[in-house]
Amino acid sequence: MRLARKFTLALVLLAVAVIAGLQVIQVRRELERSALDMQHDHRLLGHTLAGTIGKAWQLAGEREALTLLNQSNNYQEQVHLRWVWLDGGPGTPSLIGFPPRLLATLRQGQDGSMVDPTPEPGLLHSYTPVRIGPRFGAIEITESLGEERQHVFVTVVGTIVATGTITFAFFIAAMAMGRRLVGEPVDELVQLANRFGQGDLTARVRLPTQRRGDEITTLADAMNRMGEQLEETRSRLSAETVARLSAVEHLRHADRLTTVGKLASGVAHELGTPLNVVMGRSKMISSGEAEGEEVGECARIISQQAQHMTGIIRQLLDFARRRAPHRAPEDVRELVDRSLSLLRPMASKKSITLVDDVPPGVMLEADGGQVQQVLTNLVMNALQAMNKPGTVRILATRTRATPPTDVGGAESSYVRVDVEDEGGGIPADVLGHVFEPFFTTKDVGEGTGLGLSVSYGLIRDHGGWIAVRSELGRGSCFSIYLPSGGDTCQAAS
Repeated sequence: MRLARKFTLALVLLAVAVIAGLQVIQVRRELERSALDMQHDHRLLGHTLAGTIGKAWQLAGEREALTLLNQSNNYQEQVHLRWVWLDGGPGTPSLIGFPPRLLATLRQGQDGSMVDPTPEPGLLHSYTPVRIGPRFGAIEITESLGEERQHVFVTVVGTIVATGTITFAFFIAAMAMGRRLVGEPVDELVQLANRFGQGDLTARVRLPTQRRGDEITTLADAMNRMGEQLEETRSRLSAETVARLSAVEHLRHADRLTTVGKLASGVAHELGTPLNVVMGRSKMISSGEAEGEEVGECARIISQQAQHMTGIIRQLLDFARRRAPHRAPEDVRELVDRSLSLLRPMASKKSITLVDDVPPGVMLEADGGQVQQVLTNLVMNALQAMNKPGTVRILATRTRATPPTDVGGAESSYVRVDVEDEGGGIPADVLGHVFEPFFTTKDVGEGTGLGLSVSYGLIRDHGGWIAVRSELGRGSCFSIYLPSGGDTCQAAS
């Protein structure tokens, strides 16, 4: 409504200025017309009396003529008549203060007038020249300007009242039309913009059909089209986002299955010993070699080894199973233990020792399966990077850190999990590309270049990041930073 008020106020001020200007011109014209009418009346009266006084002067003499002029004052209430000599001869009144130009005009036989403002409200003196023999005189007609001033006052007051009335009526009409034509449509457009800002892209504004073609309707149509385009774009982006998330999830599951394939040989070796025990004990029972209490002991050992194999297979299946992401409090120590239990057979085949140094009570609010997938990838990469016996260490601690620029944020509390190996290290020209998709330095068939990329994406979804440092000939260290406890950041889109 502020725009409508400003628009209305501007129109009212413009109208007042125009009306006031016209009224001022009208008052001036009225004043000029009144003055001209007064001078015209004086001129008619003067010329009428001039003829009469001239004849009386010739027939009866000066005394009778002046007496006749003085008697005329008895019949004139608004004007006063007087005879004045203009030639400076006997009987001539003092001409001090008399305008020289007016005196010259009268001596030339032309009518003249002047205004004397000294007595309020002022006097109008009109002169009609009369030649009496060789001398010049004039009939002076004096009239007060009081009635003229009163007429001016009435005219001005009437003009002010009329101007005020017209202005008020115009203001009311302009306010009503401004609200209808500008205020209400603008309010609807503001509400439409607010609904767009709140995410309601189905909102539309409908203006009356008779307004078609004006600027506000054009703006409304443009905003409606913008809402339709935004809605279409959001629907398209939503579909693309769903497809992208589905592809990312398939990619992560494929990476998990790839890891399962790499773990299979170690798991097969891990299952070999209990299977041999089961086969041996079952042969003892079937051949009758075990008798009496030995049969029960063999059955107990077979059951124990079967449970051991079931646990190994369940761990592998749990790791490979596709499941919906679920955040919950997780103990970092348990996550590390579950990850290392799957990797110990692979490590033992390469004579590599897995060492974990994780204090108890370090908690995360995270998806345990996803964090275990990341740990498994990093430890498996560490094992593959070591071509000779050595040690892979997994350490965890609480720390305060500032996220890198691509993550953003202020310094905060994080849980840091380090995976250190004793391999050959990563060259400096390769180190900056290790998290890029499909980037790998392994031989064909040994890696897809997705493991570290998928791992980094999983940690970023948890509000953290992975840092890496490496030294040629001495090994590498991958550090996982995850928000600690209940301060876990919301997952990124």
